[in-house]
Amino acid sequence: MDKNLQQYNIVIVDDEPIVTSNLRTLLRLENYPSPNIFNSPIEALEYIRNNKIDLVISDFFMPNMNGIEFLKEVKHLSPRSTLILLTGYADKENAIKAINEVGLYRYLEKPWDNEDLLLCIKNGLERSDFIAQQELEQLRDDFIATLTHDLRTPLLAAIQTLKFFVDGTLGELTEKQRTFLETMILSNQDMLGLVNALLEVYKYESGQLVLCKDNFVFKDLIDQCSREVDSLLVHKNLKLIINGFSNEKIYGDKQEIKRVIANFLGNAIKHTHQNGEIRILADFNDEDLTVSVEDTGIGIPQNDIPKLFKRFSQGTGTKRSTSTGLGLYLSRQIVEAHGGKVWLESEVNVGSKFKFSIPREKSLIS
Repeated sequence: MDKNLQQYNIVIVDDEPIVTSNLRTLLRLENYPSPNIFNSPIEALEYIRNNKIDLVISDFFMPNMNGIEFLKEVKHLSPRSTLILLTGYADKENAIKAINEVGLYRYLEKPWDNEDLLLCIKNGLERSDFIAQQELEQLRDDFIATLTHDLRTPLLAAIQTLKFFVDGTLGELTEKQRTFLETMILSNQDMLGLVNALLEVYKYESGQLVLCKDNFVFKDLIDQCSREVDSLLVHKNLKLIINGFSNEKIYGDKQEIKRVIANFLGNAIKHTHQNGEIRILADFNDEDLTVSVEDTGIGIPQNDIPKLFKRFSQGTGTKRSTSTGLGLYLSRQIVEAHGGKVWLESEVNVGSKFKFSIPREKSLIS
């Protein structure tokens, strides 16, 4: 069970005080919290209406309403609660019907076996935990769907509108106005990147993202990544050296692996000094491909390295970035989804080497 036993709220309803007293004693002996005892179903419903409960044990014959009528009301008030009915042999047929009509978890015939009852309670509480977890996952799914729609859509619209101004579609601009609008575009693109990263992290953590693997030449991917950052390299006068890449193929999700390369390369450019050097190196063997993106930047203290690939971590210590810390975490998720590993070698004021290795799955390569 996910909870500590004392965190559960158990309700017992029976019009005979001796029965409720015996059940209370039994649960206390098994280290369960003291259950909430009621000898009237009406009073029990009032309590359930105002409290969160996990499990209800009810007698069948009671004044004012029988156990099935009572549990129907409980189901309406507390849908995730586990319901157990105590019944005599003569009421067995009604109890069986209640399984479908009420969503009854179990019924136990009187006199019940204590061990059977305790096992039923234990399994029933685990069921309540499972239902609660499913509800939380559904809430998370709904939140992600809302996040995707309510944030991405207006951001994309804002970026496109600003681009209309910058490219002159909506009239001429002064240089100062153009610079200001370009800054706004970059800010909105950063926000969009954060939203997309959060969405991708969620998909990996929830197991919803399925890798689309195929055979591809890895060097083509590296060439594509280097072309996309060419303007950033020119802006800082950085030299990019690419070594070790042949026309050998790997089997993987090209777009997701590209995301890892782009993240490593973007970090290297951001943290390498003007006129510095960046290297992308590859090592192919029969089993694995190892890639290293090396920079001559400020480096990262050894104590901070273990934290760097965790969610929302930025490395603390010598702060390298004002980013959210999701990029490296997502990169780790992608590499591990391919059955690989990611790591970092770094020395302060010398530079960093971000590395990952993934299986080549050579037997699948044509």
